[in-house]
Amino acid sequence: MTTQAVFQFEQPIRRPVARATDPETSHEAALSVTLTNVERLQRAIFDILYLRDSMTDEEIFPEARRRLKDWTQVTESGARTRRSELVDMGMVRDSGKRRPTRSGRNAIVWEAV
Repeated sequence: MTTQAVFQFEQPIRRPVARATDPETSHEAALSVTLTNVERLQRAIFDILYLRDSMTDEEIFPEARRRLKDWTQVTESGARTRRSELVDMGMVRDSGKRRPTRSGRNAIVWEAV
């Protein structure tokens, strides 16, 4: 089942970067991420939050994996990074709610703007 995006990006997508102090492998990883993949995951995360209301990062990740089942490169870290970029772009925000994670710690519940 293919799901169409519910929005269009109006702001330019920023290419992933590594900090100058990061190890060489981080720089290699940043270079290996294509803008197409970045935008694809950002779109999936936004759509998930827009269509399913609000979720924690822990809840977003498995849903993103289900939506992008043909794309095995979705990682928890990558999903958090893409969600953070959406926050920076003003498309996702902290809902003000908190929910416990599997470990029992409270997590921010994110929502589409």
